[in-house]
Amino acid sequence: MGNIFESAATIQQKREILKKLSKPLQELSKIGKIDSVNAGLKTIYKSEGHIILKTFNQWKKDGKSIKKGEKALCLWGSPKCKEDKNEQCEDTNVDKLDFYPICYVFSNLQVQ
Repeated sequence: MGNIFESAATIQQKREILKKLSKPLQELSKIGKIDSVNAGLKTIYKSEGHIILKTFNQWKKDGKSIKKGEKALCLWGSPKCKEDKNEQCEDTNVDKLDFYPICYVFSNLQVQ
C-alpha cells in the first residue's frame, strides 16, 4: 500500500483523509485501547514498515535527506485551541479535529 496522502493535492484534502483515519481511533482512545489518536496512526504506519517517524528537520539534523518524490505522512500536531480558554471550543457543531494542525513526518523508508 502506498502513502495514503500521495494523491491529496491540498492541505484540506490531507486533513479530511486524516480525519477519516482518526474517527475510529478516537473511539479506541476513549475506551483506553490506545493511548492517543497519534499512537493509533503510528501503528497503522508501522504496519506498512514506517518504523521511525521524524520531521524533515529532525532527519536533516541526523544527516539524512528525504528521497526525491517522497510524500510526508501525517500526524496531528498540538491543538490550536485550549478548551478552557476558547469559547469556540465549546461549540458542539465544531469538529474538535479542526483545532489540530497537521504535522508532516517522514519515515525510515523515505530517507537516505
